[in-house]
Amino acid sequence: MQINWYSRARQLFFSVVMGLLPDTQQKISDPGSLCKAVDLLTQQDVHSVLLVTTPGMIKRGTLDELLTGLAAQGIQAHLYSDVLPDPTDECAMACAQCYNEGSCQALLAVGGGSVIDCAKIAGALAINPGASVADISGFMRVKKRLPYFIAVPTTAGTGSEVTAGAVITNVSNHVKHPVNDLRLVPTVAILDPCLTASMPANLTAYTGIDALSHAVEAYTNRFSQQKTRQAACRAARAIFANLPRAYEHGLDMQARTALLEASYDAGYAITHNYVGYVHAISHAVGALYGLPHGYINAVLMPHVLQKYGSAVYKPLAELACCAGVAKDGVSAQYNAAAFIDALNRLNEQFGIPRSLAELAQKDFDLIATRALAEGNPTYPVPVIWDKQDIIEALEAVACG
Repeated sequence: MQINWYSRARQLFFSVVMGLLPDTQQKISDPGSLCKAVDLLTQQDVHSVLLVTTPGMIKRGTLDELLTGLAAQGIQAHLYSDVLPDPTDECAMACAQCYNEGSCQALLAVGGGSVIDCAKIAGALAINPGASVADISGFMRVKKRLPYFIAVPTTAGTGSEVTAGAVITNVSNHVKHPVNDLRLVPTVAILDPCLTASMPANLTAYTGIDALSHAVEAYTNRFSQQKTRQAACRAARAIFANLPRAYEHGLDMQARTALLEASYDAGYAITHNYVGYVHAISHAVGALYGLPHGYINAVLMPHVLQKYGSAVYKPLAELACCAGVAKDGVSAQYNAAAFIDALNRLNEQFGIPRSLAELAQKDFDLIATRALAEGNPTYPVPVIWDKQDIIEALEAVACG
């Protein structure tokens, strides 16, 4: 495909700007650190907080100590727990309404990427009265800084606790809308590995590969900054070393801690250099078929990287070194192939197939159209694809 120089110039501009931005988020990383949210809110003189979570977190009693601590400090917690696995615009609007009705001063999200994304969009709607999800979708359209916001992930995957983005599904047309704005970055991220210990093995795998896809796409994208590459490399190294351990031994707290840090690093990397066609296609596929996002990414990633060809030999060879699967004295092409092989082996270990049986050829054109609309011109992808390129990638994924 002929290079779209406007797209490249815009991608370069965004990447340079993101790379120059200072890192201002506070991060707390300790086992049992969830309840530190009480002290943080007290220090901010917060008297009413919107707690966004899931019914399961409440039912299991995971939040009992947190709720007791909030009450002891005179902080009223308004609960919103009707978050779907793929949060919708209706969820976000209802969540924002809960925030406003409770005269809340802060957001506290405890859950996976869906919960944190829902809280982000709700916060954006709450500070922009009358705005719709469509009004804030896209790039830098939130306009105002979110309220004080503590994000506590319960999965090690999306990195939503540090990213400047969120994905929300429109219920009327089943389209996933990315919202990208630096104002969405939570004020504080609390990484408590105890909250991830109960994750089922398959969810551990899907979320871990999702984090790995963030690291890989940020690293292989054009115009990446050194700090982005360093964070992505740390994430890849930690995921290859610890994801199999956490998959086999869910209570391995050392592995769980390492994966949370890796997810954070990978989220940091995509905040500064974005994702690529793996995610653009995955969002379109997920909106149509309702499959887990990390699962789709796991199947797509080897195929997309293979199709990029020589444009990613060098960065994939470097990631192979980070992951410990590279060989000395061989070509970048050889080590790039070794990295893709390592991805396939991980998928096989986790029971993830090489194809998506759910994909229907009749949907290829729609998926490609939506993926292109998301991927260009914002993502600084290694190679700019057209619709036919994406359809060919879908054909490869469908065939395995």
